[in-house]
Amino acid sequence: MWNCEADVVVVGYGGAGATAALTAAAAGARVLVLEKNPEGGGNTRYSGGTMRTYTDVEKAVDHIEALCDGTTERDVVRAFVNESRRNSEWVASLGGELVSMAAALGTHFPRSLPGAAFPSVRGADGLGPRVRVKGPGTAGGIDLWGVLSRNVAGTNIEVRCSSPVNRILMDKDLGVTGVVAASGGSNIKIRARRAVILTCGGYEYDRNMQRNYVGHSYYGMCNPGNTGDGVRLAADIGADLWHMNAVAATWGYKFPEFEFAIRQFMPSAGYIYVDQTGKRFMDETGTDAHIMWAPSSFVDTATLQRTRMPSYVIFDEDTRLRGAVAATFFGKVSDVYQWSADNSSEIKKGWITAADTIADLAPQIKMRANHLQATISNYNLLCVGGYDPQFGRAPDNCVPIARPPYYAMEMQPSLFNTQGGPKRNASAQVLDVRGNPIKRLYSAGELGSLWHRNYPGAGNVSEALAFGRIAGRNAAGENPVIS
Repeated sequence: MWNCEADVVVVGYGGAGATAALTAAAAGARVLVLEKNPEGGGNTRYSGGTMRTYTDVEKAVDHIEALCDGTTERDVVRAFVNESRRNSEWVASLGGELVSMAAALGTHFPRSLPGAAFPSVRGADGLGPRVRVKGPGTAGGIDLWGVLSRNVAGTNIEVRCSSPVNRILMDKDLGVTGVVAASGGSNIKIRARRAVILTCGGYEYDRNMQRNYVGHSYYGMCNPGNTGDGVRLAADIGADLWHMNAVAATWGYKFPEFEFAIRQFMPSAGYIYVDQTGKRFMDETGTDAHIMWAPSSFVDTATLQRTRMPSYVIFDEDTRLRGAVAATFFGKVSDVYQWSADNSSEIKKGWITAADTIADLAPQIKMRANHLQATISNYNLLCVGGYDPQFGRAPDNCVPIARPPYYAMEMQPSLFNTQGGPKRNASAQVLDVRGNPIKRLYSAGELGSLWHRNYPGAGNVSEALAFGRIAGRNAAGENPVIS
């Protein structure tokens, strides 16, 4: 016996869920959205909110296919590019005013991010500038979410928060027929007359999943409700999984005061990263923020220690005075904490370690003084010549660390999001382990994302909107059944 019903049931109320719901409703479907948290927004609300544009569709398809290392079928990539190039027009139709990322971010990102994060990969010149919704926020995720949620509120779409789904219901002939959700202290059965769309995010806050699928655990900087529910729901009914080892992660700071990490963001180039032995290990200023997991994943095969987890950022007084060394203007942390402009509050809290000399700084972070001193001296010498032979840091970013006091902060690789989940096809249908669509089950967003480990930024928001619309249209177009 069913407690209630809708044509299309959307599981998860973030950017992908809102987009899918709006699209299905526009196609004439009665839509019910179920959200586990007390409020919606998902990772979209905590994201930078930027979207991709394209100058050449075929080149863009080539580029994204190459970034996915052959793990994503070309027709899926093509469906994404063709649909996501309409994102700007669609958001504008909802009342969102779009501006370029560079114009919106201004001085918050003094070293502007490029249109293509991997400019040497084939097809990179097919990507255009990134755009975002204009709004009062420094990061566009909250502004994009405002546009989406206001439009949902203006329709007859029903949204039930604090209603986690714990099971998908199947019929051997009809396919997916509905879901079981917790509501008001009891489980209720909800019939989906046309289809169910899974848009319930990744597994950023399930550390066991991280260890098993990625190989080590991360701290999150995103929606704490993302605990892998969609992965388990889909796996329960035989869905295939893909991209489970793929994440977008950068360096962050983790303090006991907060469950989540705070994103590191340096205000100028006068800094380096060192591992636990005091050695540099990467181009600190020329690596895309979303793939910082790559250098941090090093394992010392002799000791099995991860000598870069944690790592440390080292900087001097000049850099300290140039601005905050953390980005608290977006992400979950923006709700509860704002970093001081000159970092003085964080020095007083003990979050930033300070010393008058490098020799005095090193033991405070459990590092040998001669090792750290040698690293700083070598780095300062290469700044004089403007040439970094080991890591290729750009000459303009070779800024010495020379003015005391000196500072250090512990860093951990921290998640923007995970990419893995149930595999989907170009129609946003969820596939079983033999590659066949599971009848009347769709997905969108980062749950089963098309992206693999070479994530370029702006791709997840673009995908949430693009596949949200694909899933919403196709779900609404299913023939209604009564089981």
